Amino acid sequence: MHHRAHPGLGLSSPSSSSATQTPTRSMNVFNPKILDASIRDVTTGLSDEQKADVLLYAMGHLKLERSRTLIENAVQSCLSISKLPPADAAKARLMRAKARLAAGLRVGARQDIQAALELQPDNPEAVALMAEHVVSPEKQLVKLHRTPVFSTEIWREIASWLPPRDLKSLLQVPHVLSRIASELLFQRIDLHLASEKRESQRSADILTRIITDASFASHVKTLRVYVPGRETFPITFQTGMLSNALPKLTNLKHVHCAMRWKDMYSILRILETIIHRLTGLSLMPSDGTGELRFPRFKHIMQFCYHSTGGATTQVNDFLIQNKTSIRHLSLHNPNWSFPTEAISIRHLTTLDFQGTFPADSRAFAEILSNGHQLESLRLECILECTASKQFREFADALPFLRHFAFSLMGYRVNDHDLFPAIAEFLKGRTSLRTLQLTVPSADWALKRLGYDATVWGVLPSLTSLRSLTATLPKDVAAAVAMWLVPRGVQALSLQALTPINTLEFVSQLRAGLPPGLKYIGLSHFHIEDPAEVIEQGFPMVRVARIDDDYYTVERLNGKIQLDEWPKGRTQYNARDWLECYGCGEAEWRDPTQFL
Repeated sequence: MHHRAHPGLGLSSPSSSSATQTPTRSMNVFNPKILDASIRDVTTGLSDEQKADVLLYAMGHLKLERSRTLIENAVQSCLSISKLPPADAAKARLMRAKARLAAGLRVGARQDIQAALELQPDNPEAVALMAEHVVSPEKQLVKLHRTPVFSTEIWREIASWLPPRDLKSLLQVPHVLSRIASELLFQRIDLHLASEKRESQRSADILTRIITDASFASHVKTLRVYVPGRETFPITFQTGMLSNALPKLTNLKHVHCAMRWKDMYSILRILETIIHRLTGLSLMPSDGTGELRFPRFKHIMQFCYHSTGGATTQVNDFLIQNKTSIRHLSLHNPNWSFPTEAISIRHLTTLDFQGTFPADSRAFAEILSNGHQLESLRLECILECTASKQFREFADALPFLRHFAFSLMGYRVNDHDLFPAIAEFLKGRTSLRTLQLTVPSADWALKRLGYDATVWGVLPSLTSLRSLTATLPKDVAAAVAMWLVPRGVQALSLQALTPINTLEFVSQLRAGLPPGLKYIGLSHFHIEDPAEVIEQGFPMVRVARIDDDYYTVERLNGKIQLDEWPKGRTQYNARDWLECYGCGEAEWRDPTQFL
């Protein structure tokens, strides 16, 4: 009796072995995808540069006309490696150039070929591609135009002067500037926790990137964390992710927190244990009545604390702890007095204080006599003392002052010489660039504090002034007032007087406005049609602010049109966007941006 041998038992005859060869091999492979898994496992232990080398080899086997998207993504991932060898970078760009040529994208291909030639000027493949596909035969002898060959350090210095909007555009440029722009943009990171879904997902993605990418994390120098409102639900999960990410931020220098003080304390405890050389700290508790326990940092140079309640004990202890190192100080609490004993005024270059000056206060004299290094001074106060004598006593103080703001939130004193004394203090300061003078009511300020034409009359002597924010004195006509504003002013913000006809008021202002005006701010005006008001009074500006709303001003078909800014832009990044429109000095610098 004859038996047919089964292929899997190894008993088949020579004639049958060849017929069953292919099935036998497939039976020996446990997982058809094991090759993919093996490639993944082998490359896991390689460095980024070695992975890029493997990826470039694999791309060489792809069909260009069918794989452009794959090649685009693969090349971009290779070029994002900071230490990619020039030879590999040139090879990657040439692969993408050939894929783009196959798809008919000659402009993009030309950019990649030129970039490859910058990396390797004698690369024969790049020269051949340039001659064959980019330069026409009759112009082959013309010398190629190349981007200036600067070192990375010079390109970085150039890019450091660009606003974020332009840096984002550079991300798409096939040049070393793309990597530099990415590093500069991510020096400051904003995290919005417990926010709307899109922002929360974005923040989670950033934290994940920080945890998994040490190179990316090393570029972060400023971290700003926001938890909006006074939500009572816990953010334990987000705080957990943040605690894992913070140790990766090896070059972190500045931290801003805006959230409930209990959540803030959790983050500060983490910072205290892992980061010992923090130089900038900004805290804004949304429920500002708690007693926040401050970390034991001792090298803080920039400190900001804004709240609406709580005792001063912990804050003063922290200020004393960093007394010799703090250079930029911002304290806002309407119930607090100026902490003269807790700070060293002579070390400060920036002072921003909001609070109360009690009847026996000599704080103005302390600031003026000791603030020799002050370049920026902002005082928002509830006034209970006679400050005019202190300003008269030190009329020549603060020789380096460039930015000055004096705003009254309220007053319980009659000091008829106050604003004439301030005007005398300001007179002739040719280095002053920013001035803010505001009062709650021009009528009562005229009667009780001397807020009259004397104040406005000092403006022509401030020849370097670029930004002016003021309440127009009651006894100065609108048409005359604008002619007294220095001609170099580019940003003007006005607070309304008593109820007026807004259109008539701005029409009177228009003739005397500075010729280079780019920004107008109108506060407490009754405005029904913003576009009509801008058309009537300020058609030359690029940006307008009406109360808390910002607008880009454009002229289409001979008519003014206003494009309102989204709230996210105005709440967190208004100054960055103002700089994009040439209005960077329009508003006081936000202390959360750090220096």
